[in-house]
Amino acid sequence: MLAGGPALPRSADMHVSHRLWTALLLVALGGGLLDAQRERTRPNPRRSTTVNQSQASELTLTLTEAAVRPLQVWIRTAGALDDSRRVVTAAVRSSDAARVRAGQRVRAFSPASRSRMYQGTVSQIDHSPAGATLTIRLMGRTLESSRYYVLEIVTEDGEFLTVPNEAIIESGGKQVVYLQEPDGSYTPRDIKIGVQGELFTQVLEGLKPGEQVITIGSFFIDAEHKLKGS
Repeated sequence: MLAGGPALPRSADMHVSHRLWTALLLVALGGGLLDAQRERTRPNPRRSTTVNQSQASELTLTLTEAAVRPLQVWIRTAGALDDSRRVVTAAVRSSDAARVRAGQRVRAFSPASRSRMYQGTVSQIDHSPAGATLTIRLMGRTLESSRYYVLEIVTEDGEFLTVPNEAIIESGGKQVVYLQEPDGSYTPRDIKIGVQGELFTQVLEGLKPGEQVITIGSFFIDAEHKLKGS
């Protein structure tokens, strides 16, 4: 079942359900297949896609500004807890070790209980050719019997022009975002990306601060745009 869509009935008459499901998808895309057929007969296809206010609401379109933000990269590893139940020792590879600094925030989880999180900080870094050994000091004693913990180290590379990860669509080996135009249409824009963080991705080329890109709903706009032959 697609997220947010109706479940198909488990009956022998599956061909009827399939036709109904196809019709619902066509409605969600604003009749894009019909438009795609018309576009093939035109010498100059449109370069933008328009949806009305009702369609935007149905697709839950969300816009976010391209803006300069702190870019967080989370490094994930695992470590062993000492007898005090407050210190975890872990190793990271050399590519990740370059991002780690003393004092950075750490989240620790027991594999047996992901619902309970422990806060901590990086207290010591011992570098080696293969990477680094980290000493993580937790803010309190752990309650689980586990000796091993999953760690998420929150690092920041600095402030960069970024867009949410969800806004970027991979298309033909390129990265594309959709921008909202003043007339309500949405236009694809090729961008060049840099570091991909946990929530945001650095934009090196193709966008300026303040431009509005589609975050939630970009997949549907991209599908509609391609169906129209742009």
